[in-house]
Amino acid sequence: MKNILFLLIILIGLTSCKDNSKKQTAPDETSNPIDYSVEMTEEQKDLKKNAIPIESLSKLSNKIYDEIANFEILMIGEMHGTNEPAEFAYGLCELIAKHEGSVIMAMEIRASLMNNLSDEMSISELKELDFFRGKNFDGRNGVAWLDLVYKSIKNDGIILKFIDNPYPSSPRDSSMYREIRNIHIKNPNTKIVTLTGNVHNSFIPLFDKVRIGGYLLKDSVNFDSKKIMSINHVFSEGSMLNNDGTGLKISTIEREDNIYNTTLSHDMFLYKKFPEEQNECTHIIYTDKVTASGIIKKDDR
Repeated sequence: MKNILFLLIILIGLTSCKDNSKKQTAPDETSNPIDYSVEMTEEQKDLKKNAIPIESLSKLSNKIYDEIANFEILMIGEMHGTNEPAEFAYGLCELIAKHEGSVIMAMEIRASLMNNLSDEMSISELKELDFFRGKNFDGRNGVAWLDLVYKSIKNDGIILKFIDNPYPSSPRDSSMYREIRNIHIKNPNTKIVTLTGNVHNSFIPLFDKVRIGGYLLKDSVNFDSKKIMSINHVFSEGSMLNNDGTGLKISTIEREDNIYNTTLSHDMFLYKKFPEEQNECTHIIYTDKVTASGIIKKDDR
């Protein structure tokens, strides 16, 4: 009898350990275990259900295409001087081109600074264009955007455009909106992916100024508001090449807990925000870490 009781106690203990192990492990778990024994909020439940995991920013899955397929304009906002948004922009364009044949990439660059750009250029030749030769003031004309331009001109499915062009007596965001509008009118059946600072792709005014997203929403003649996507880059820690008004320098972001890194253990994902949170943007691209874009050094040219 004692032996039977002893065996029962061991079996109960093993079952308990097995059940507890299930509580500590999630299907999407990688190296960062998330404790799902605590009741999740509605926002966390939605995030867990609808976030689309990303393995590689430059090689996106068909699930990402399914999410963006019905949109005509896809605006990507970045903190200038970072690598991830530029890599994602290329991955998105390559994905669209694969499914639809072609896509337009419109970048926050003045066209006059990209004179003589051609598909045959090498990286070294691209560095000699005025945009990349000029002083790196805000992080844009660094290695991340140089690589993006180079990969885009080598991809037959990507049509490269530059939209940071001034219009007389017109605010900068209005000018960039007009460039996008003109591109769309000439290419009504081709998706447009834009890459700008994350202020510009906002639907609501920021710093008391209407932004590109706001102008696009107001133009109901040329655009369907339901087909405009705005994506902001969100991260938990890392570095970026910033100009805080005192010059260009590396800024470090210390890690903090947020809804993204405490709910999911995916390092990267695309997520459509709650409707009530879509006043500024519709989606976020999350990367656990953000990394600083390199500076194009003179001795590299």
